[in-house]
Order: sequence, then C-alpha cells, then structure tokens
Amino acid sequence: MTITLYDFPAKRDEHTAWNPNVWKTRYSLVYKNLPYRTVLVEFPDLEHIMQLLGAAPTETKPDGSPKYTLPVIHDSATNAVVSDSFTIAQYLEETYPSPPLFPNGTHAFHASFNDLFPARIEPMLQFLIPSIACVLNPRSEVYFRRTRKEMFGMELTELYPAKGSEKRDQEWRRFEEGLGMLDRTMRKSDILIMGGNLPCFADFTVAGWLCSFRTVFGADSEEWRGLMQWHDGRWYRFMKALEKYEHDSVQPMLARL
Repeated sequence: MTITLYDFPAKRDEHTAWNPNVWKTRYSLVYKNLPYRTVLVEFPDLEHIMQLLGAAPTETKPDGSPKYTLPVIHDSATNAVVSDSFTIAQYLEETYPSPPLFPNGTHAFHASFNDLFPARIEPMLQFLIPSIACVLNPRSEVYFRRTRKEMFGMELTELYPAKGSEKRDQEWRRFEEGLGMLDRTMRKSDILIMGGNLPCFADFTVAGWLCSFRTVFGADSEEWRGLMQWHDGRWYRFMKALEKYEHDSVQPMLARL
C-alpha cells in the first residue's frame, strides 16, 4: 500500500514544501506512519492532471467552472482519490484510525477549528501570498501572479505592506494578536492544542501554516525569528514538539503530462 500525495514544487529546492494545506496532510501521513510518495505538480498543469486523476474540485471559479486545489491523495489500497486537507484527514481517520487525528470524539471541534482558524491568521496572508510567488518555478510564478491579480484586483507587489510602513507594523501586530487569541485558550503548561503528548489535526492545521511561513520567508529571516519569540516562545516549543512529523522519507517526483 502506498499513498500518493500531490504537492507544488518550489524553485529554491525541488524538495522544499511551502503549501500550508499540503503540510496538514503531510503531517497526518507521517503521524499515522503511512507509506507515501510525493508527486509535484506545477500550477498551470494542475487542472489537467487532477481531471486525469479523477480528483474532485474543491472550489468554484468566478465564471462558475470548477477549481482544483491541493492537497489531493490517491490511496492505492482502496483506489480512493480524495481532495481537500480536512476531507483527507477524515478519510485517513476512517480508513487508518490509529493513531487518531480526531481523538476522544473531537470531530466537531476539529470541523469548527478548521473553519475558524484561518480568520485568526488572515493578516498573515498579505505577507505570505506575495512572497509565495518568489519561491515558485517560472511557469508557476507567471500563473500565480496573473490569477492572484485577478483575485485581489491588484498586483501582488501592491498587496504586500511595504517595509517600514505604518500599515506593515499594524498588520504585523494583527497577525501576532490573531495567534495570541489561540495562545490564550491554551494552558501555559501545554505545548499542544489539546494538551498531552500526542498531536491532533488542529495542531497540524496551525503547524501547516507556520511551516509555510518558515519556508517562504526562511528559517533565518527576521520575520520567522520574531514569530518564534511571540507569546513567551510558545510557537517555538510548539514547532519543536511537531518537528519529528515534518520529514518525507521518500524524495518527491515531478508529475509528467
């Protein structure tokens, strides 16, 4: 049995994962100790490859046509093709229940957390999305810049708050405050969201976004070092606790049309 995980490549290193939603699935697969391989897909090829695979679209474009996103997995044991990180987590939980991603009857909590957490980190997106374009291969970068310009009604360079500007300082504080709301719901002694020593999908949701931020900005960047100091170093301890679930055991391969 092998699960194929579809992800996007990056130009700095073909093994550098940057997509936050794919990170959630990667964490889940490693945590459940499920053998898998990663197949990399460039943005302009995504729709065609997903249609060939039989993957379900996860969104709808403004013109009403289906939109395909990653992650997607194909499970050779069941021949299932599953789209969307939360739907994938549900599939993995039902098919391979141990260890659990939704422990102790917390499925409803996780469904709510999955819906609500993005609002907490919404200020991050104006920093993250323009920066993602810089780590993509040329074909994907052109596609990403064009489609995000259509989405936001402006160039990505306009979306990104300028360094040294008052807006940047304000939005950065809003990002810190958003994570602070999660920090305040957790006991000071806890490292993981639900306490204890074993992670859950909510942990992987938060860590997926933080991994994306670290990849795009760089582990040595001022932004990442500052984030790791927020809230008395909680997010540093949080990421260290999940570090063992980050790593691929097999090098990814590029999808061929």
